[in-house]
Amino acid sequence: MFGSAKAAERRREALRIAGESADNALDALAEGDVKRARRELSAVPKRLKYADGGWKPALAMAVVDLAEGKRRSGLSKLIDVCAGLDDTNLSRDEKGYLRLYALYRAIEASKDGRAPAELRALADDFRFDQTLVSSWLKQRFPLKKVEASEPPPPPMSPPPEG
Repeated sequence: MFGSAKAAERRREALRIAGESADNALDALAEGDVKRARRELSAVPKRLKYADGGWKPALAMAVVDLAEGKRRSGLSKLIDVCAGLDDTNLSRDEKGYLRLYALYRAIEASKDGRAPAELRALADDFRFDQTLVSSWLKQRFPLKKVEASEPPPPPMSPPPEG
């Protein structure tokens, strides 16, 4: 009994570390620091169950590979992530959202504007209800690339009367 409690605690700690590492890596990637993102992901424990939460660092690693220009490894990791999503405890809508996210990243990384056939087959039925996808997931893995916009210039003053 005592051994299983220790193992469960180690597993929870590994998942916490993996989640934090994935979050930090995505933050670094949003800032444009690919090297720091890779360093953050190096802290992820090696033996991590994919279904419990190992998909987060795996997806972050795929996005980092694509950002570094490693198309082949990034695309294969995206395919692996999408194939393993059915083993997770995510809702059907969240799985569909993540598959669509992976499909968009693959299209952006491809030379001809088409994602690999394996990924298209996995994301074939990507219907989901946007309202049922958690806000954390939408924030961490946005479908569209959001660029920092400059505030609009102040309105012009009216011409002086006279």
